[in-house]
Amino acid sequence: MINYGFGCELGPLDRVYMNRIRHWRNDERVWKWCRQFTVLNEHEHERWFDAQAMDRSIKMYAVHRANPASSGDTMCGVTGLTSIDPVNRRAEFSLYIAPDTQKKGLGRSALATLLTHGFQDLGLNLIWGETFEGNHAARMFSEMGFVKEGTRRQFYFRNGGFVGAHLFSITGEEWRQHSSQVRARSQGRR
Repeated sequence: MINYGFGCELGPLDRVYMNRIRHWRNDERVWKWCRQFTVLNEHEHERWFDAQAMDRSIKMYAVHRANPASSGDTMCGVTGLTSIDPVNRRAEFSLYIAPDTQKKGLGRSALATLLTHGFQDLGLNLIWGETFEGNHAARMFSEMGFVKEGTRRQFYFRNGGFVGAHLFSITGEEWRQHSSQVRARSQGRR
C-alpha cells in the first residue's frame, strides 16, 4: 500500500472491485463529472478495466481509508495517473470518490497521496488534470497548489448543452511547497 500520512492509502486496483467501480462510475454523482457520456455496461467496463491494466502509460489505484472508524472494507474511491510521459516526465491525474463517501476530505487525501507518489516515486515533474465548469473540486485543486492554466470553452457536450473544462497543473516543486499544508488539513479531518 502507498501511504504518505494524508489519511488514505493507495493499493492495487484488483478485479474484486470491478462491479463496485462500475456502479460508482454509473452513479450520477460521479458520472456527471467524468468524460464518459453513457452509462457503462458490464462488457464495456470489463474492457476498460483490462485495457488500463495492460497500458504502461496508466497507473490506477484503489483508494482506501487509512484509519477507518470500523474494521472491514476500506475501499472508497479510484485514482491514478494516465497519459504518463516518461520523457517529458508528466501525467494526467484521475480521481473519483464513492458517492456515499464524498465531501469528507477523501478526495483531497487521495490526490495528495497520488501527487506525492507521482513526484517522489515516479520522478514526474508535472501532473495535470481537467474538470468541468461547475465542479466544486476546482476549489480543492487551487487550495492544493494547482495552477489554473485556462479553460477549454464549450469543450464537452453534457445534458443538452456544451460545458467548458478547466485545466489545472502542478509541478513537483509547487507540490513540495504545499504538501505540508495539505497534510495538516487532512490530519485535522480525521
